[in-house]
Amino acid sequence: MKGFTKFFCQLMLAVVLGLTAMVGGQFSTAQAASKAAITVFSPPDGSWVSEKKLFMAGRVTGPAVSQLTIKGVKSKAPKNVVAVKSGAFGVMITLKEGKNNITLSSDKLQKTLTIYYQSAKIKKAPKGFKRYYVHANPTELDCKECHKLRRGKFNFKRITPAASTCTTNCHTDIGKGAHVHGPVGAGICISCHSPHGSYEPLAIARTGQELCLVCHQAKREEFKDDVIHAPVKEGCIDCHNPHESSMRYQLRGSGTSVSSLCFNCHEAEIFTKSHRHGPVGAGDCIACHKPHAGKHKNLLIASPEKGEVCFQCHKDRKQEFTMKFVHDPVEENCNKCHDPHSSEYRFQLHAEGGKLCSSCHKEQNAELYKIMDTAKYKHQPVDEGRCTDCHRAHSSNVKSLLKTSTEQLCFTCHDELADEVIGSDYRHGPVQTGDCMSCHDVHGSDNSRILSKYFPEEFYKEYQPGNYELCFGCHNKDIAKKKFTRTLTNFRDGEYNLHYFHVNMKKGRNCVACHDPHASTQAKHIRTEVPFGSWSYPISITKTKTGATCVVGCHAPKSYDRSRPQIKPSR
Repeated sequence: MKGFTKFFCQLMLAVVLGLTAMVGGQFSTAQAASKAAITVFSPPDGSWVSEKKLFMAGRVTGPAVSQLTIKGVKSKAPKNVVAVKSGAFGVMITLKEGKNNITLSSDKLQKTLTIYYQSAKIKKAPKGFKRYYVHANPTELDCKECHKLRRGKFNFKRITPAASTCTTNCHTDIGKGAHVHGPVGAGICISCHSPHGSYEPLAIARTGQELCLVCHQAKREEFKDDVIHAPVKEGCIDCHNPHESSMRYQLRGSGTSVSSLCFNCHEAEIFTKSHRHGPVGAGDCIACHKPHAGKHKNLLIASPEKGEVCFQCHKDRKQEFTMKFVHDPVEENCNKCHDPHSSEYRFQLHAEGGKLCSSCHKEQNAELYKIMDTAKYKHQPVDEGRCTDCHRAHSSNVKSLLKTSTEQLCFTCHDELADEVIGSDYRHGPVQTGDCMSCHDVHGSDNSRILSKYFPEEFYKEYQPGNYELCFGCHNKDIAKKKFTRTLTNFRDGEYNLHYFHVNMKKGRNCVACHDPHASTQAKHIRTEVPFGSWSYPISITKTKTGATCVVGCHAPKSYDRSRPQIKPSR
């Protein structure tokens, strides 16, 4: 109780001191004088208008004032006396051409303002005046329609949702669309337009985004993202019709697709080529882009890096991009190869087949492309730009992004050779390891059969070591040089070198006369038949521990033995 008594005494003392100061006159008079003022809301001082007639509105604060005298302008006020009711006043005025110096007064209270009326005769208002937009053919306004009374005074801080007759009397074409903006449907035009006037065209109550964000406050945070759509910065009405539209959200498009709105700014040709991305074809731009603001470049819904934005839909393809070897563009951005909107090429590629690949790889490996362009013998898929016949475009578990192992890949086309190899007991080393590229240049070569080194096509060829450079890349290059040997080869009769006998002469036989370069059912890859022009002769070889017997259509059966030579005098 003692604490409460002390507090109450202090409170009463403060009240008494305050009342004493007010009664003393100095505080109360100064305060009243500082609050006493005439404020004109419309038109504001220093503005210029293009309407001759307009409604002047304002308020009086301070001492009780029941009327104001207006001078300097023609008005509808009887005897130039404007009534002040509940602290507010309004009067129709008619401006003269040029400057209008208007005075409002009541006893010692006075307000002077200058309004400039720019008629059709005047091209430009003087410097210093700001354009103010007012309603054409104005009528007298009643404060009670929009402002509530509070303790006998109008509360100008809060506007009531007063319905208007704008869309029924004059603007009869507004509000008839399939999707009507809420305030328009309710007839509350003053939600967006000021009935008095505004510095904004069409007497819009607020500037830019702020007009919409007053109601759509949830969007305010969205518009703070890193990347903002240009129309959003300027104001929402570039994309949304503030009154009505045939489209949802009052979009300024036609039909039902969002793209009809986007094409108002973005060139349609980009989106209408023969091969279109699914969302583009459906006109659903917001499947990939955010319409207002976002965190990613081009307002994408996810990062374009490593295809994240694409995987929002193409989830079924994600595994394909995670193999052991990944194509560099895949690691960067799918747009490197694909146009996300439309293209004249399948899969929305930026160019057709090999031309797309060459746009990067030609610079990276100029020497390879020189071979591809100038090769005398071309590999058909390469020559036709069908890179993806052999390579995967995105990723692979095989080096060089090959679709599968080299052997399986080559046999996909060379199926007859595949049957031959699969049915053979003995395979040439590179074939056994699946290394076709040991002998063949798959992109093109100046050697027949796209061989990596020269090998004669003729059955008979004068012996030159260079003629067999391809084979001698792996095999002993001296195998046919010496007539007698015990070390160079097992194909000998005693010391007599039978490789020398068959090869080292003017009419020497080439290696493939007897050996199949891929595979055979006979040891040492001995062919089962010898090609000779359009004919083939059978070969049958029966091996012994120290030699063999050869039965061939080229000559009578012959035998050789490394331990017991069978040399004939003719040799």
